[in-house]
Amino acid sequence: MYSEIDKQVLPRVLLAMIVFVAILAFLFRKNSERVRAIPCAMVALTLLSIEIVKQKWNLLGEFDYFFLPFHYCSLFYVVIPLAELFGTRMSRIFRPIAVCMSFMVSVATYVYPYGIMGDIGLVGENFKETHGFLFHHLILLYFLLAVAMRLCRPRPRDAFLMGGLGVVYTAVALPLAYKWDVNYCNFLRSVIPALEALRPEWGQLNYTVFTILTVTVGGTFSAFVYIALYTVVSKLLRLCFPKKLK
Repeated sequence: MYSEIDKQVLPRVLLAMIVFVAILAFLFRKNSERVRAIPCAMVALTLLSIEIVKQKWNLLGEFDYFFLPFHYCSLFYVVIPLAELFGTRMSRIFRPIAVCMSFMVSVATYVYPYGIMGDIGLVGENFKETHGFLFHHLILLYFLLAVAMRLCRPRPRDAFLMGGLGVVYTAVALPLAYKWDVNYCNFLRSVIPALEALRPEWGQLNYTVFTILTVTVGGTFSAFVYIALYTVVSKLLRLCFPKKLK
């Protein structure tokens, strides 16, 4: 699933981001949670800024419904700003959801980069590919920052909230996908060749049901995976560094 340019670029970008976040976490380690959250707030503002740029570009060029914010990842334009820009109360609700979602999308991005970001060989030449690369790496940066800055302790209820958000998203995006014939969230066809090959055998209705379950149940499951990983790693760190993590 990795092209030659993916193999060359993505590991270097990931390593650079990890080093950058590690340095920030070290510098901010003694600050309050409010101060440690500032980099995440900057990510939220950047996400909103590039979305404004994208919509202006779409309106000024050949308008395409594909660029409207009805993809699953467009939910980040809602959950991350609510988590980081609207006070403590909203943060407690939406930050765990944003972190669980960013974990799922970041894993998917690096497992199948072409299906999520497109052709990164066209970054800098094509607006769509450039935006996709920048957007999904901002999501990854948000996840790394939230973890490194110790901003979120996810709970099982957050997994169910994420699944519920998937239900709301589906109720909006699915009808629009069929109305405008735009492949929001792969509702119409799959970017994964193996699944797309099976779609004619399953039938469109069965394929659509499968996609809905992936968004809702799959999203909930991925959140539980992250919560389990977080719990295990936290316990291991406390066993290895009991004094530093008090």
